[in-house]
Amino acid sequence: MKLLRIFAIATVLASGLALAPGALASGASALTPNCVSAQLRVSLATPQGAAGTIYVPVVITNTGRACQIWGVPAIQPVVITEARRFTPVGPRARNTSIGQMPVRHVVAKGKSLSAAVGVTETGNYTPSTCRARNATGVVVSLGGFLTSVYVPLKISVCTRLASTTTRLIAPGITGY
Repeated sequence: MKLLRIFAIATVLASGLALAPGALASGASALTPNCVSAQLRVSLATPQGAAGTIYVPVVITNTGRACQIWGVPAIQPVVITEARRFTPVGPRARNTSIGQMPVRHVVAKGKSLSAAVGVTETGNYTPSTCRARNATGVVVSLGGFLTSVYVPLKISVCTRLASTTTRLIAPGITGY
């Protein structure tokens, strides 16, 4: 069993994923299944502002058995139509974690991870560069773990350039 555990850890490390500190120390094994969309609930935490950008933590909570997850959520600002369809507003959020190694998180039932989504004030850009438009929410997805979940969030975004950002998921609900 110990040899299997060492092999599993070596396999995870060789795949380029870093283990979260203490991820396996709590008795969880490297054989923990990947999280699936059906067991994940998405919500928003309290926004925080800084120098023309509001950071809204997108919180992903595990409602099922322990599972593993990693990566950067894709965030697409959208408007919802009368037919309950989502129309993209501007480009997807820009990933500010490029070059950083994703951490493998083992998430127990009821525990949360989050990513800070930055929403830059559209007034920081010239009108011709930005072409601001209001979004009614964002669609959040995360690789094979989470598929297209709509979260209401009234924001103004640029349609000509990415005025929203996203980053690697982190433990807790602050986005950092």
